[in-house]
Amino acid sequence: MPRIAAATVAENRAQRRDALMSAAGSLMQRSGTFTVAEVAHEVGLSRSAVYEYYTSASDLVADVLVDELRTWSQALSEGTAAAATTQDRVHAWVGGILDYVVDGRHALLRAAGAIDIPAARRSEVQALHRDLVAPLVGAFGAVGRTDAERFAAYAWGATEAAIDRIEAGVTDPTAERQTLTAFLDGALSSVGER
Repeated sequence: MPRIAAATVAENRAQRRDALMSAAGSLMQRSGTFTVAEVAHEVGLSRSAVYEYYTSASDLVADVLVDELRTWSQALSEGTAAAATTQDRVHAWVGGILDYVVDGRHALLRAAGAIDIPAARRSEVQALHRDLVAPLVGAFGAVGRTDAERFAAYAWGATEAAIDRIEAGVTDPTAERQTLTAFLDGALSSVGER
């Protein structure tokens, strides 16, 4: 029987799963994709051992995607919760989104999004995408917008345009942040309160 590196078999399995997700995420950031053999090599396991944890590469991608979205969503929630005003909350949200893009972590989500994940996991991923926008829904609701969810969806569309421009290298990230925050500030001020 193989030796385990943790105090219990359950802890060892959790550590291996984390290592597999980390390796898959690193490979996706570097090249946009991975094979099970590459992940196995990164972690120091046999290819067949990976299948003890994941039934397919798309299962592994789903876990990477869910974990990354959960981490990003939590960071956005924490970053916006500390803001003193609604405008500060929106600015913190924009900063959290665009910093994530500029530091290269968004490339992982873009790569994962291009891979077909199991249908059973799609609703989980969609819910986590909604969680990314939840701080904006709260901010727009706080200034009296009765259509806060719709407006947050529009704001997300503008944010995706900024992300695309930054990732394509056609704009300076600082200038893009300033333009996006000015756009969202205009939306906040249109109801007469910041």
